[in-house]
Amino acid sequence: MLITIALIAALSHVAFAAPETSIELEPPVPLGVGALDEFDNLQLLPARDEKDAKPRLVLGDAIGFLHVYEQRQEGAYEEVWISEFLESGVSGTLLVDTDADELKELLVYTNGGRFFLFDLIDYHTIWSNPPNEYEKITSMIVRNVDDDEQVELIMVADGKLVLYDGKDRFEQWRSDQSNLTSTDIIVGDADGDGSDEIILNDGFVFDARFLDLEWESPDAFGERLGLLDIDGDGIVEVIGEFNGRHLRVFDIDERSMKITQR
Repeated sequence: MLITIALIAALSHVAFAAPETSIELEPPVPLGVGALDEFDNLQLLPARDEKDAKPRLVLGDAIGFLHVYEQRQEGAYEEVWISEFLESGVSGTLLVDTDADELKELLVYTNGGRFFLFDLIDYHTIWSNPPNEYEKITSMIVRNVDDDEQVELIMVADGKLVLYDGKDRFEQWRSDQSNLTSTDIIVGDADGDGSDEIILNDGFVFDARFLDLEWESPDAFGERLGLLDIDGDGIVEVIGEFNGRHLRVFDIDERSMKITQR
């Protein structure tokens, strides 16, 4: 199967997040426009080494398979690997160092409650969580929010916010709230107290260190979230996108939607 280079044009400005043992590559020359770099299920992969520096990308599909493509000739990519069936549609792919060994893995999570770690060289499965541990995962990010060296998998699974240890691979904590439907998560100090918050797009804000629920907004924050200080007070606001275009701004420290009037 071939994919024209135009399909991945928008990925051209994304830096390769390569392990220390690999090299940085210039991305392909763009021949079109788009927003593929914002897709949750498409990642550029680092070069394997200096001798094998072919540009690669991985794509997770809605059926439940991963596909890896390599550039074979100028202007075209070819599928070189496809995973075994992952039991349900792929919801997200992340390039992360989960176990603090300075080498990144491909973390994949599915709609059916599974997540997998794949090797970036030969794509073998390093580890996966047990079947039936969760029924549904709606969102996941990876951050270090405590005092240990490794990152945590921060996810909404079965309606709860869950923190999963990235190195020892066990569930550290889950929220009392069981009605979460979040499809996007961000982490940052959004109230100026010097400590990060875990912010869910359906309106829940948790303290990242102590995991207390700080605020349950009466309004959802949007389908996609970002953080930006737009009023110069030194505290970032939550920027929420609705329906792919409309924006709302929320002050987490003021516990309110931000409305500017003149």
